Amino acid sequence: MQTVNFTINELFDGSKIYVVPRYQRLYVWNLEDQWVPLWEDVTEVARNLVENSILKGLDRINESASESHFFGTFVLKTSGYTPDLVNRWRVIDGQQRLTTLQLMMSAIADELKAQGLHEQAYPVSRLTSIAPEEGLFSPDKLKIIHGSEHYHGFVDAMNPCANKDEIRGSMGEAYRFFRNSTKEWFENQNGKSKILAEALTASIIVKLRVVAIYVDSNEEEHKIFETLNARGEPLTEWDKIKNLMLYKADENAEIDQSDYFDEYLDRFDQEWWREKVGRGAVVRPRTDIFADYWLESKKAETVAAGRVFREFQNYVKSRPGELVEIGEELTKDAEHYREFEKQKFPATNVERRFHNRRLTMNMGAMWPILFELNRVLIKSNQDNIKRDDCYMYLESFLVRRLLVGYQARSYDQIGIEILKDIREEKFVSSELSDVILRRFVGYTEVSNKWPVDSEVSESVLTRSMPVYVQRLVLEAIEEHLIPENAGYQVLSEAIEVEHIMPQTWDSTDWPIEQGLDDLEAITRRDSIIHTLGNLTLIKSGLNKLLSSRSWKHKRKLIKKSDNLFMNKKLLDDSSSTWNEESIKKRGEWMASLICEIWSRPKVEK
Repeated sequence: MQTVNFTINELFDGSKIYVVPRYQRLYVWNLEDQWVPLWEDVTEVARNLVENSILKGLDRINESASESHFFGTFVLKTSGYTPDLVNRWRVIDGQQRLTTLQLMMSAIADELKAQGLHEQAYPVSRLTSIAPEEGLFSPDKLKIIHGSEHYHGFVDAMNPCANKDEIRGSMGEAYRFFRNSTKEWFENQNGKSKILAEALTASIIVKLRVVAIYVDSNEEEHKIFETLNARGEPLTEWDKIKNLMLYKADENAEIDQSDYFDEYLDRFDQEWWREKVGRGAVVRPRTDIFADYWLESKKAETVAAGRVFREFQNYVKSRPGELVEIGEELTKDAEHYREFEKQKFPATNVERRFHNRRLTMNMGAMWPILFELNRVLIKSNQDNIKRDDCYMYLESFLVRRLLVGYQARSYDQIGIEILKDIREEKFVSSELSDVILRRFVGYTEVSNKWPVDSEVSESVLTRSMPVYVQRLVLEAIEEHLIPENAGYQVLSEAIEVEHIMPQTWDSTDWPIEQGLDDLEAITRRDSIIHTLGNLTLIKSGLNKLLSSRSWKHKRKLIKKSDNLFMNKKLLDDSSSTWNEESIKKRGEWMASLICEIWSRPKVEK
């Protein structure tokens, strides 16, 4: 490993091209965190050069009149020569800095030319291309070649003849920031344009200094890349996985690295995959979450969030020569994951309905099971009835525990146990659902038990549940009540949960029970008013009209304006009075229906 201290002029001078491998991260530098601070550093040096030159009465810049500024470190590895003997270097670390430097130099050169300062622009523009002369621009001759299509716009930003206002994305934004900043530099400084231009260019190509670390050709660059990126914008677990996979592809003479990236890894650079989701300290990119669940499904072991890459590395080692197979498996499962994780959609079958409700419950811990389930079901070509049973058992287990108030901490371990059951069980295709059923029925502890009907009913009658749980259950009841001949119906988003007896009730419109003292009656009402029996679904506009009105007025408005089957039954079954007994009676009906919707089959011991 060799270390060299360079000026920017020395870094880019001569026949050198820096190639950014496809495993490198997307460009993540931005205005606030990097572009503005870099520009401030450059212009501070330039101002010092101008001031010292003016004080000494010089017509040209004295480059020794200001201290240098350290810009950062680059790690490079030889990549051979092109046919015309251009020296190629692979960029292991520092592509964000290199890319930004080139965008800034292109912007400065263009602005200097626009102001007629072609002579001052040349020292900068010659460092952006091997053939910088006008009319000889070629993308292949740029000082930096990016392997990823996600750097779309970089070539246009470097092309002196391109319309830079039309470049979209971060490449265009960076170029325009530096171009506008250069223009403002001339407008805000007192002095001759020639001296200002020389100071600005000298501050970049002479006074900015970097350290280039050249590694041996036999060094494992993905390990160096991972270690060095502990600073700056942290690498995600998926960044390191992608880096490893492409390094392995590059090692394999039978695999083209670029083709491997395009076929198996490119999709994971899309915005949806890289978006961070979760809450609090567990916010992670979807790529990392997916890789975590995928590994657990493959290894049938829990994987800590901070060890996803290490475990993935071990998994790849355990399957030598199967890089293509791993890529194929990853992409198939990724398609399945995105289809059912991206958004809710019409629940036209049992699987889709399960995923809609799973998303409502924010239940990602089931994905290791779901990956394996999908693989086995596809491979075994199970009939739809048994396939549906698998999803119905999973849904019933999750919803019943949610209704009773049991915690979800053990779900990772439960998923691993079911995975092992599936793999160890010598089942025929029609028995997969029975494997899941027997595991759930066999649980007896609060941490993992599948609540029985009596526990569910007790919770429905007594528990005040979170709004998202209330809505999940009420929507499920409404869907269950829709007649088969009515076809599939989508519940509008403009449906809200409504208290039949209002939360802020008045004893005139909602008299308390006879035979009880006020305190006892109020206590009983408070204990039941937020239970499911006193809740229904109402159109949002109607919800505002109902508000805290009496039951008499609510009945009329619901009958006139609402067409939900749930409310038709509410009106049919209720009398002119709505009280605690009415809530209890409706709660018992709901509990019975809930136990039917999310049934818990008995298993012969």
